[in-house]
Amino acid sequence: MDKSSEGTNQEKDFFEKFGLEVATGEVEVGQTYPIYGMITKLISDVPGEVVCEINFSIIANMSIPDQEKVDTLKERAFEPGIFVSTVKSKSETIEVDCSTVVFGKKQKFHA
Repeated sequence: MDKSSEGTNQEKDFFEKFGLEVATGEVEVGQTYPIYGMITKLISDVPGEVVCEINFSIIANMSIPDQEKVDTLKERAFEPGIFVSTVKSKSETIEVDCSTVVFGKKQKFHA
């Protein structure tokens, strides 16, 4: 088996394990979607009213009342994550209410 098909098999196993699929189509206002990406800009970091930009194009509103969690969000900006979000608007830009953010394990580097 060559390296390229090995990667494809790993991806297939991952998607089967978690019941995921890749699909294209229009998002609908009022529907909830997992958005894969990263925080590319923090617009407001006021606890309870956090607003950030995801993937340079999506405005995400987050209700994070705890300053410690806001600080964690700031630290993890530009790290890949999954943002479970409900679409509020998709006029000029997509605006969402983000209810959950899932980041991967913190990477540890040894120099």
